[in-house]
Amino acid sequence: MQRVHTFFIIILICSFISCDEDNNPFEQPLPNDLAPQYAIENDSIIEFMKTHYYNYSDFENMGPYDEVELIIDTIDEENSDKIPIFNVVNSFDVELKDSNDESVMHKIYYKILREGTGNNPTVADSVFITYKGMLLDNRLFDQRKFPIWLDGIGLVRGFQETLPKIKRGDVTVNTDGTYDFYNYGIAMTIFPSGLGYYDNASVSIPAYSPLVFQINLMTIKSTDHDNDGVPSIDEDLNGDHNFNNDDTDGDGSPNYFDSDDDNDGIPTKEEYDTNNDGIPDDSDGDGIPDYLDSE
Repeated sequence: MQRVHTFFIIILICSFISCDEDNNPFEQPLPNDLAPQYAIENDSIIEFMKTHYYNYSDFENMGPYDEVELIIDTIDEENSDKIPIFNVVNSFDVELKDSNDESVMHKIYYKILREGTGNNPTVADSVFITYKGMLLDNRLFDQRKFPIWLDGIGLVRGFQETLPKIKRGDVTVNTDGTYDFYNYGIAMTIFPSGLGYYDNASVSIPAYSPLVFQINLMTIKSTDHDNDGVPSIDEDLNGDHNFNNDDTDGDGSPNYFDSDDDNDGIPTKEEYDTNNDGIPDDSDGDGIPDYLDSE
């Protein structure tokens, strides 16, 4: 059961003895090519899943208020009867573009550990979650044991894309102003670095690291980031889940953060659906909704 309360330069000075550009220790290497890097990592993920298991019996036997932490271990002679992760996961593909604008499909592996009882979020929604993040060598790099609100659009792609697979849970309000969450959806997700941090290494995550997460989804909140009356998920006009490349009026502000999407001087909320029939208005019948049509 989760209970929460309602309140909630460095200047680097360097002296160079040599100005040899071919021997510059501060020169950043170019990122690896996306497709071959993905192939390498996907093979390592599959090998990992075939040689490891998780504590599935703990999840199978948990009650609606129970909190179970994902534990992954190696299959060896002593536990050779354990079911490999590879045998129980589902998967789906996410399209990424390489430096030549070529599509490279990246696979996400996931397992629903508890179904949940409510709605599924979209990739654009805010989620109230706890989570645990690990590398394939089982090292923990991040963990949140108390729920936190996170914006789906601001999360790494693999995490973001897994969220719609999970259902939120139930909630009760206590007399002391706290909330109890139970029956919330839980998922394990495993994805390559292209959907994570790729070549952006940190202290706890090396470059090109596939990531493993446990995600516990308490509840969700539909988002309208610019408060223009259009749900943020509907501002992704090309459906690629990259909300920053949808900028109808070309003013440098993506639609989900632009209160006048067509820059015609009329706020989007005043021309989106004036008759409240659930269908965006198209006054001139040209197939372009008024809020995206500057004419």
